[in-house]
Amino acid sequence: MNVENADGLNLEPGSSFCIVSHSISYVERILSSIIDVNNLQDLLIIKPENNIGIEEIRRIIDFLDFAPQGEYKLILVYEADKMTQEAANAFLKTLEEPPHYAIILLITTRWNSLLPTIRSRVQKRFLKFVPQSDKLNDFERYLAFWDAEFEDRILSHDYQILAEDELADSEDVLNQVMSIKAMIDEYLQKGIAEYVKFISRVSKINDFRFLKNLTKVVAWMIFTNKDLQIENKIEYLKICDEIQRSKLANFNYVLTYYTLLLGLRGEKQ
Repeated sequence: MNVENADGLNLEPGSSFCIVSHSISYVERILSSIIDVNNLQDLLIIKPENNIGIEEIRRIIDFLDFAPQGEYKLILVYEADKMTQEAANAFLKTLEEPPHYAIILLITTRWNSLLPTIRSRVQKRFLKFVPQSDKLNDFERYLAFWDAEFEDRILSHDYQILAEDELADSEDVLNQVMSIKAMIDEYLQKGIAEYVKFISRVSKINDFRFLKNLTKVVAWMIFTNKDLQIENKIEYLKICDEIQRSKLANFNYVLTYYTLLLGLRGEKQ
């Protein structure tokens, strides 16, 4: 039996696939519709907060050890690029030769960050996401590509601009990134002394999730900054990309904040 949806995905049991998209949340929405339409019961979802380690792979292997109650079993591995080397090695045989009743789906926004041994064992499917509204500005469209769920919230203004002392503790990603953008815009208009004081305060936030969200904002601001030299843009965007790809929070936070935020202003540390 094939599993299909309106976007043209064709997923055959006994196979491993990788869905590549700009937006994980958009893929999640599509896969939820597949699950509902096909009334899937034998389902395992791996949705990591940090890395995908060997324990997650063991869960998948154990899940596949027994035949399905229905026609097939479906495994969804979100953000598959977070898989550690050890986990990937343990997963290779299962990916290459899944049981005839299994559909294994890896989901990622970063195809090239997957190990070559993983890429060679899956069939690639690209699922394109395009924001529906022409009322979004460029930064808002960028956020919608990041998370499709943001589009409706932005259009309905369902977010808050936080005070500076609330930034680090916010659990709401959209609130946090919109507030980071507003705050950086505000301090870019001030003198260098005030700007450096702002960086000093931000640099005390030793939180990897916050750093990733900040670099998402900074990457867009650097990319769209017409005053920066192309070689400087490339340098800073590489730093942002390294942080986004990283599986470990082993960064010098103070140095990273100063490098990126001074770079955004056109200053070298």
